[in-house]
Amino acid sequence: MIPFLLGARYLFARPRRVQAALTVAALLFISPNAFAQSTDRTGRRLPELSSYACEKLSPANTASTRHIGQVIKGRYTEWYESYVLSNTEQRLACISIIKPRSQQLRAEEVKTFLTDSFAVGTLTTAGDRTALAAAEPEAVTPENIQVEPLKGVRESALSSDTAAKKLNDADQPPLPASKIFGLDAPAPSQDSGDRRAAPAASYAAPATAGIDDRVAVTSTQAYPWNTVAYLTSTYPNGGNFRCSATLVSPYVVLTAGHCVHNATRGGYIASGRVYPGQRQNNLGDGTAIRPFPSKADIVSVQTSAQWTQMSGSESYPVTDYRYDYGAVMFNTPFTHTSTFMPVLYSNTAQTITNAGYPAIVQNTSAYGLYTGNGSETSKSGNYRSSHVREFAVDASGGNSGGPFIYVDPATGQNYLVGSLSYGDELNDRSGGPWYDSWNQSLISSWVSWTPGKEIIASSTAGLRVASVFGSAQPEMMSYLRFYNNGSAAGTVDVTLSDYATGSPLATWRSPALPGHSSRQFSIAELENNATTIFNKPMVYSLSVRPTFAGSMQNILWRKTDATVTNLSTCDARDPDPMTLINVHSSLLDNGYPSAVIIYNTATSNVSPTFGIYSAQTGQRLGTYVPGVLAANSQTVVVMSTLEAAAGVSASGTFHYNIKADVAFQGFLQHLLNNQAAHLVADMTATCSMAP
Repeated sequence: MIPFLLGARYLFARPRRVQAALTVAALLFISPNAFAQSTDRTGRRLPELSSYACEKLSPANTASTRHIGQVIKGRYTEWYESYVLSNTEQRLACISIIKPRSQQLRAEEVKTFLTDSFAVGTLTTAGDRTALAAAEPEAVTPENIQVEPLKGVRESALSSDTAAKKLNDADQPPLPASKIFGLDAPAPSQDSGDRRAAPAASYAAPATAGIDDRVAVTSTQAYPWNTVAYLTSTYPNGGNFRCSATLVSPYVVLTAGHCVHNATRGGYIASGRVYPGQRQNNLGDGTAIRPFPSKADIVSVQTSAQWTQMSGSESYPVTDYRYDYGAVMFNTPFTHTSTFMPVLYSNTAQTITNAGYPAIVQNTSAYGLYTGNGSETSKSGNYRSSHVREFAVDASGGNSGGPFIYVDPATGQNYLVGSLSYGDELNDRSGGPWYDSWNQSLISSWVSWTPGKEIIASSTAGLRVASVFGSAQPEMMSYLRFYNNGSAAGTVDVTLSDYATGSPLATWRSPALPGHSSRQFSIAELENNATTIFNKPMVYSLSVRPTFAGSMQNILWRKTDATVTNLSTCDARDPDPMTLINVHSSLLDNGYPSAVIIYNTATSNVSPTFGIYSAQTGQRLGTYVPGVLAANSQTVVVMSTLEAAAGVSASGTFHYNIKADVAFQGFLQHLLNNQAAHLVADMTATCSMAP
């Protein structure tokens, strides 16, 4: 690649297994009986807001940042929470919304927003009626469905840090893969499926070491337990299995990839049903209470493309579980709540709660929801770089796909931070994929999904861009640059279409782009991280839909003559004459030096100033003052001169964004010298983007 392309700790402690049951009992206010009722997590409270002031926040005083996605009152919202230190405590300083539209919340807006976010479990009007009608349904005997066996770990895969690093060197983010169900196909009846008795081995489980301190949850109509679900699935070969899942929207549940795709059973599940908040009627009597209506009108089942290539085994190297994600999408909504558990990415909690539907608890058959908490195991530190974490929590067959939950000790809010994929009952450890920036694009696309979105996501609405060369032409590679003109971070959705037929092929979503940044991505990155795998054409037409106002460029690099050319042709040219994006720093003077032209077209003198920003981070690095420009005059400045005048060091910075602090009558121009080819390219043109 050529140089210019470089471009809480949890509430509960569990120091010893022997003390665990007492700790959980005391803090959840349950009876000494290990299976007594656990309370819902009431007492959620707003954070300390005395330090809230977005205008005072800077990279220098930001102590930490949280990335969160959540369906609030039926609408998907994604945001960043920035914290500062105050008397050694971290306090909320700013909330920056990135979806559905970019904005920073004012202090007076924060309480309302967080109150709505914390109102998980609040019933919709229709849901309220439904819940009341079904508040205490008759106990049912669940189908005698086989239990999804607890997956195991092949220890040799991570025998040392060196082995972990070697595996991580080819760390490709999860690519989505899916099966679309016919919307007109009849939904399976509630009691449909094979009722064959499960083989004894499916229910058999070794005795756990120490105390199996999982607690039966009987208040499943309360949050967060009303978002945890019992999942049954039927495979093409006729096998029926049960897992656990988490409701993250009115239409979507998240689970493990191995709960929706198994190559030895025929691939993707053929049908399934979800029972939110199912609970045990009486321990050991084989019946269950289902307080909310179940759903089986599946539109799509999704997992990662990597998992479809490896599914079917009973154990894996621990690094393979980084791809063990699954999602089930429904045509009609769950109505018992309109606000769902938020997803928190890259959380560093060392203790979590797991919830799910184990088939065996203390050597007794179970159909209800059970929960337990535990600290991170000593081996988990080696797994983190592979996007997997492991905790000392009990698990049995049926727990697969259940949530790992972090509770913020400052607010009591519950966050979904990962899911359970494997376990070892003899050694009291369970682990699975951790939700972080590596898989955030995939997870957020599932959480934000709504019926018809598989069509909307591939629409040709938005900014249209032509002549984007695909990786099928390796000698002519396109790069896309997206400039965020706002102060809050945001994302861009790009639909790739065949240039000859106009048919949408796939959609790609960018990572979060900071305000005032201008990140660039190769077309190969878009192809490899798009929503589906497809045959790559020679050339694409694009549709671009950002969550922020800004601009973009389509840049072509030709390997044959080492030239860089601006091909930014689109149906909305950017009219902003006061901004230049991705101007090369002096680090690229040896090969691709940039020069900036400032033209005063007015009839009087002007004295402009220009902000110099890092294209990578959006941080303002300095101010350039060219002096007085006479009427109808222009000045040309090379980047080494501009950097010296602005007091900017190019160390580690390859691209700048340059913007006039105050608009004046005139324009800016960016010229790039392709030294090897003895050609000068005008890199000024951009296309306008709007949410």
